[in-house]
Amino acid sequence: MFRRVLGRRVSVDQLLETVMWLAIPYLLVGLGWSFVHAEQVAAIEKALLTRLPAGANLVAFGVETVLWPLLPFAGDVCMTP
Repeated sequence: MFRRVLGRRVSVDQLLETVMWLAIPYLLVGLGWSFVHAEQVAAIEKALLTRLPAGANLVAFGVETVLWPLLPFAGDVCMTP
């Protein structure tokens, strides 16, 4: 069965559409995670202020939104100075 699934021909536009449909729930969960864990966003923003003073808050929010699956396991490790 696995070989049959992998042997199926898929066009590039179908593959991109599938990836975009899968990205919607991933990003929605990430946005929810970012709103619930605002203290982590603030800590990432504080770490980024020296390197990126103009957009540290947006980058911190984006990092928290995109990397939400890793942060429950490595959140404290990433926050150490």
